[in-house]
Amino acid sequence: MKDMTEEQALAEAIRRWGASGAIRLRTHSSASGRVRRGRLARYRCVVGNGGLGRDCSIEGQGDTWREAFLDARPVIASVSVESQCS
Repeated sequence: MKDMTEEQALAEAIRRWGASGAIRLRTHSSASGRVRRGRLARYRCVVGNGGLGRDCSIEGQGDTWREAFLDARPVIASVSVESQCS
């Protein structure tokens, strides 16, 4: 199965999450000299809502757009200890 183009991925994000749907294509930079592999590697394609910023409540990542959409799930917000005690 052929992967989506960037335009198709953006259209799918908007279809799923409305006007806040967004995509991001990370470019591989060898300038840093570090290549991360495995579970902590940064994936090339990122999809989600909220402009993929602080307001993002759904996010998915993958090596292809399809993988990123299949990975899309709610973002678990970290809660600080101070806010738990208030």
